Amino acid sequence: MRYEQRMSYGFGSGLTPLGKKLVIIYGSIYVAELIFEHWLNIPIVSFLMLRPFDDGNFHFWQILTHPFIHDPAAPLSFLIDCLILYFFIGPVEAVLGSKRFLMLFYFSALGGALCGLIMGDVSGFYAPFSGMMPSLLSIIVIFGLLNPEATILLMFVLPLKAKYLSYGTVLITVLTFLAKANPYGAYHLGGMLFGYICFKGPGNVFDPDALYLRYLQWQFRRRKSRFSVIDGGKDKDDKDKPTYH
Repeated sequence: MRYEQRMSYGFGSGLTPLGKKLVIIYGSIYVAELIFEHWLNIPIVSFLMLRPFDDGNFHFWQILTHPFIHDPAAPLSFLIDCLILYFFIGPVEAVLGSKRFLMLFYFSALGGALCGLIMGDVSGFYAPFSGMMPSLLSIIVIFGLLNPEATILLMFVLPLKAKYLSYGTVLITVLTFLAKANPYGAYHLGGMLFGYICFKGPGNVFDPDALYLRYLQWQFRRRKSRFSVIDGGKDKDDKDKPTYH
């Protein structure tokens, strides 16, 4: 199924009802974390964040709890995550609907967890993980696919096409993963990959015929871009019939 969103979006127009619920849930959990960790000295985050398989503190429930947990020592990072959710949830939810958006959001989190656990034994990726960043990166990529020509203000200053933000997000994540510069790179890549699969549907992503068709369409667009229309300079009143070559 092809998704195409022609309208332009105005960021900052307000959260959707689903967005408000998610912000309230995540915000309430984070405030509880701060109270438990910093005021009651109860280290609940270490039990709920996702740890590598061979870590002695790994538990299977962490696969479900880690997307709701954020670093209590980094409130600014949590606020940035909420800001990204505020900017992008409306346009994506408007196309997918609330139920499918939630499915994509948490399927991305699950995919990030699986990829992170698989890479947990590789040097450079052995790090506990928590937060909704895999889901947020997935939403950014999907937004670029839905409305590629939309213009957004990067850092509220630099105008940028949504498609370039989407491509850049994937490219930077891949490069930092290959360079082992980001210990959470496997989680982030997994989130974007599973989000894309959920958005397109497994049949459309892995169907050889669909892949070959997209390749042919790409070739056609590339060849078409080589041609240009040249004005022959004929007057409008010229009644001579055109010559075809």
